[in-house]
Amino acid sequence: MSAVDPEPEVELWFVDTTPPLADHDTRVDMGPFPAARWCSTRGRDVLGAGVLDAAERERAGRLASPADAARYVRAHVAAREILAARTGLPPAGVRWEVGRHGKPGPVVGQRWNLSRSGDHALVALAETDVGVDVQVRDPRVDVRRLAARFLAPEDARSAADDDPWRRLSRLEACAKAVGGRLLDVLGLDVGATGRVRALDGPWHGQEWWVSDVAAPAGAVAACATPGPRPHAHRTRVWGAERPAHAVARSDAGGER
Repeated sequence: MSAVDPEPEVELWFVDTTPPLADHDTRVDMGPFPAARWCSTRGRDVLGAGVLDAAERERAGRLASPADAARYVRAHVAAREILAARTGLPPAGVRWEVGRHGKPGPVVGQRWNLSRSGDHALVALAETDVGVDVQVRDPRVDVRRLAARFLAPEDARSAADDDPWRRLSRLEACAKAVGGRLLDVLGLDVGATGRVRALDGPWHGQEWWVSDVAAPAGAVAACATPGPRPHAHRTRVWGAERPAHAVARSDAGGER
């Protein structure tokens, strides 16, 4: 009799991306990140002190405000630190390919995902493909209208009396888990956690395991892995509990 395989575990890290000096268009304190103590946000020139790659620096520089740029940099520097601790690479040496719809590829075989919303970011590490989403309940957003557009009709009606933010977060996590777009999973019934199956559309027949994630006040979050197999997750807070850096392995490989 063969042993039952354990549930895959997803390691989740919440990151506070609040810019300490969000009202100043000068310098932003990078807090606990030793490799990027500060970054200049004047004129959208966000550098990340050499930790981020050229594409990330360009993306940060295109954001609407210095505060948004600082949030982006803090999230990506944290993701690099977390991946560095897991893989043994230096943070600046972490490299990944980006899929057609923006899903980041593995880093030295490590599957991961990243989501940002408001002053929060969520980083996921897993042995399998994974998608996560964090959503700040923004009162300026017509969330009922979004629910009517993206959720299954019955799910959207139920969400009107429930929490549409949570259901939209589950839907986004499913799309990200398979490297798809939100439009590709329109109508997916995410009214409950657990096993979810696409009955039509580009991902017809695809299954996911979906779980809600305890999020900071004012936000919701969800995690999804492809397939019907349940997953377990543990949640940590970046800064309150930083991962110890691993010793670089000889098989870690170079830049990709």
